[in-house]
Amino acid sequence: VLHGFDNFHTGANAELVDRLQTLASAAVADALGAWISGAPGGGKSHLLQATCRWADAAGRHAIYVPLRDLAASARSVESLEADLLALDDVESWLGDAALEPVLLGLYQQQLQAGGQIVFSAVKTAQQSSFSLADLGSRCRALPGYRVVMPDDEGLRAILTAAAHSRGLTLTSAVLDYWLHRAVRALPELMAQLQRLDEQALVEQRAIPIPLIKEVLELCARQAGIAR
Repeated sequence: VLHGFDNFHTGANAELVDRLQTLASAAVADALGAWISGAPGGGKSHLLQATCRWADAAGRHAIYVPLRDLAASARSVESLEADLLALDDVESWLGDAALEPVLLGLYQQQLQAGGQIVFSAVKTAQQSSFSLADLGSRCRALPGYRVVMPDDEGLRAILTAAAHSRGLTLTSAVLDYWLHRAVRALPELMAQLQRLDEQALVEQRAIPIPLIKEVLELCARQAGIAR
C-alpha cells in the first residue's frame, strides 16, 4: 500500500498535514522542518512517507529514512542528499555517541542547502534526551506536532475505506463487533483486515461476524506464540 495524504485519515491532524505539505512543496522559503511525535501505530510513518511522495510530485527529491533499521549502517545515512529528508523513529538513534553526530550533520546540511528535514519519534523533542546539546537545541526549536490518534468514528471510516478498496463490505454490526474486541492500533487493525481479505470467500465479500471472530482469535494465538 502506498502511503499518501489521500489515504491518511486527517481527523484532528489538519494543521500537521498542512505543515508537511508546505514543507514538501517548499512553499515557504525559510521553513526548515518539523518534529512529529505520537504513540506507535498512530500514523507517523505514513505521514513521513506521504510527505516524501508529495515532494516527489512537486518535482523535488525526497528520501524516507527508517532509522531504526539503519543503525548498523550509519555511513549510508550520513551520505544522504535530498531536498527533503524524513527521518523516522529518531529515538532509536538518540543517546548514541556515534549516531547523534550523523543526525546533527544532516540537520546542518539541510539548513545550509535550503532543504527540509522532518523527524518523527514517540516523544516530543522537549521530552527526548540528547547526548549532543547542539542537536537537542536545534530539534527543540523546530515546530512540534503530536499526531492525534483517530477516534472510533475515524477508525470506522479508515477500515470501511480500506475494506472497500479491497472489494470487501463491512456492515455497522461487523465494525461494532470488531472494534469492541480488537486492539485499537492501526497497524494491528490493518493486519487483521489483510487476514480477512485472505480468508474471505471470493463469492462472499461481505464479511460476517464469525469470520471476524475467527481472525481475531487467530491473530491473538499468533501474538501469543510470538511473545
